[in-house]
Amino acid sequence: MVVKDSQPFSIVDDCGFKELVALLDPRYTLPSRRVLKEMVVKRYEEEKTKAKAVMQMVEAVSLTADMWTSINMDAYLAVTCHYVDDSAKLATVLVGVLPFPEAHTAVNITAAMRSLMEEWGTEGKVTSIVTDAGANMVASVRSLNLRHALCFAHSLNVVVKKSLDATPGLQDLRKRARKVVTFFKTSTAAKEKLREVQEQMNRPVLKRIQEVDTRWNSTYLMLQRLFKERQSVGAALATLKTDVRPLSSEGYETADACLQLLSPFFQATVELSEEKRVLGSKIIPMTKMLMLYLYDTIGKTSHDAAKLLGQNMVSNMQNKFDTTESQTALTLSTLLDPRFKTIGFYNQVQAAASVKRLTAFCTQLRKNAQPDTPTEEQPSTSAQPAPASVDNPSSTGLNLWETLDRDASEARTARNATADATVEVQRYMTDPPLERSKDPLAYWVDHQNVCPNLFKLAKKFLCMPASSVPSERVFSKCGEIVSKKINRLNPKTVEKIMFLNKNL
Repeated sequence: MVVKDSQPFSIVDDCGFKELVALLDPRYTLPSRRVLKEMVVKRYEEEKTKAKAVMQMVEAVSLTADMWTSINMDAYLAVTCHYVDDSAKLATVLVGVLPFPEAHTAVNITAAMRSLMEEWGTEGKVTSIVTDAGANMVASVRSLNLRHALCFAHSLNVVVKKSLDATPGLQDLRKRARKVVTFFKTSTAAKEKLREVQEQMNRPVLKRIQEVDTRWNSTYLMLQRLFKERQSVGAALATLKTDVRPLSSEGYETADACLQLLSPFFQATVELSEEKRVLGSKIIPMTKMLMLYLYDTIGKTSHDAAKLLGQNMVSNMQNKFDTTESQTALTLSTLLDPRFKTIGFYNQVQAAASVKRLTAFCTQLRKNAQPDTPTEEQPSTSAQPAPASVDNPSSTGLNLWETLDRDASEARTARNATADATVEVQRYMTDPPLERSKDPLAYWVDHQNVCPNLFKLAKKFLCMPASSVPSERVFSKCGEIVSKKINRLNPKTVEKIMFLNKNL
């Protein structure tokens, strides 16, 4: 319960819990707080040893990292590790919730990350690392010389929030919507009246959702709920003594038009926040789909505010994701996802360049797999010694042609590797795309003998998450553990509990 349900160690001293345990099994003796802590530490060491043994066997991983500060002002660095296991399934390990008393500088983050990678044996295995766009994180990843992918969820949040704030027609609409929501949230009489009206109209009793300034999806949910319940909200306000007024018909029409623009972005944010599915490969095709949707919807809408919002979103999308289709980790993960391949790219020139890059990676794998072939001595076909010749190293004590022969052999090997890699890549590319609902990793299990090198690359690049949400979820649970009720836990104990919570 301490690990799974964020209960304090003192639960073993609670009268109600003692009575429950005694009722379930009168013979059982509860451990003391000290013994319970020792049990947690022991289990932590056992599970960490197991997890490290697994990580030693993994060939490629992707990381996410994020920083957080508790209510006690204790800072933590969370790092999650993602990989494809032996059964070709995505797996995640929380490798650290490190207490971070130092200043949150790039130098300190780099040192902590490097120490963590050394401890877990992931040096040289990291395909990519996903973080937010904080300057300290960006600089740290650069210092570590790792492929960096910005959190797609954060990037979308920046795009939509900037677009909403830059659309004057929506400022007053959002202000009036917040006023309505605040009224029903803070007035007991208003809340009760709305519930009565909803029941009378045979509507589900739904609570209002308030906008949070830092999260654009709260704006979407607020307007969506308000639009859905516009009749019951209007009827309730009409019977209450208040100067708060519902949105006008024109306001609701504008809200509806803007919701249509925002809906795919909300869907994308939710979908890319999942943890147990291949997601990094979706970033490029999803960006393409969002752009195409914006262009199409802007051309159809008749609302000025919605049209301006759409134009702002297009501009911000272009600025935020202009280099997406040239980033190695993202492009290779998209190509190696049999659902997308090159059709996921917006720019087909970049798609062609990425295929060349994939072929180069495949060629290198083939070269690495070929054993060195030293020049073999030719057996003599006669008992008589061969006449002295510059072509015969045994007659002169040296091989005049050694360097040239070696270079020629390497050239033949390289050419064969390149040709074989090209064939393997083209074979895969010409195969029909997989249905989007299918599992790309299951596809690669079925095709590992046909495209063995691409199978290895798929396991390497399809483990990349699309966002740093896995690290953020750690802190969501961490916030429960370091709550006001159990805020006396020291950071080291928090780290152990969090490790077990996420990895058991």
